[in-house]
Amino acid sequence: MSVIHRVIKAILYPNPMNNAKGKYLARTSKHTTYNIRETCESLKNKSGSVNVDAMEYHVKLFFEEMTELLEDGNKINTGYFTAQAHVRGSFDSKADQYDSERHSVQIVFSTGHLIRQRAAQLKAEILRIASKNYGFWSVTDAQTKFNTDKLIMNRLLVIRGEKIKITGDDPTAGLYLIHTESGAEHHFPASALYQNGNAILMLIVPELATGSYQLKIITQYAGKGTPLTQARSCVYANLLYAD
Repeated sequence: MSVIHRVIKAILYPNPMNNAKGKYLARTSKHTTYNIRETCESLKNKSGSVNVDAMEYHVKLFFEEMTELLEDGNKINTGYFTAQAHVRGSFDSKADQYDSERHSVQIVFSTGHLIRQRAAQLKAEILRIASKNYGFWSVTDAQTKFNTDKLIMNRLLVIRGEKIKITGDDPTAGLYLIHTESGAEHHFPASALYQNGNAILMLIVPELATGSYQLKIITQYAGKGTPLTQARSCVYANLLYAD
């Protein structure tokens, strides 16, 4: 019996690794992050018969109970994911006690068999090859290593692209987070970035007002050779959100 495959849309980007010249990487075209309520609302939009408030309440109740079970040392297996508390760090002897300076407790999640089965039925449709000239490829949360559209205070945001390094003596050069509702601009010059490179920018997210933000750079970077006479700008295709 043939398997019905679901299709996930992806875009090809040049592989930035030095030993991968001429190769491409595929990244999904959507980066929206859904919280619990937004997931419940998505189901309601499909079926129309879901009580969003009740569903959100019971999902949160489930996760709260799950967290307490994990804190007691139990393992969770929902089929969609497994989770378990792990004690990290080395103990010097049998009499050694837990020391928060040397040890930590982490909750580790792994993909469950139901998700793995669903993932095996996915296929990718390549929409297009992204421009090799210059521009943004992706925005990633350094902690989760996943593409994101969330702006979380004090988290390291990893911005990848081509020729996105911030250079030049133009006073407007820098990375911008522009609050779409108010138009307020947060300007980060090159000196304010955690990393400033041709293919990668890193920014520690400051405290931001709630709402959606446009990510933009202004730079005179031209790659090798003489900087551009006039600064150019580039805008990320997707909005970012601060809660």
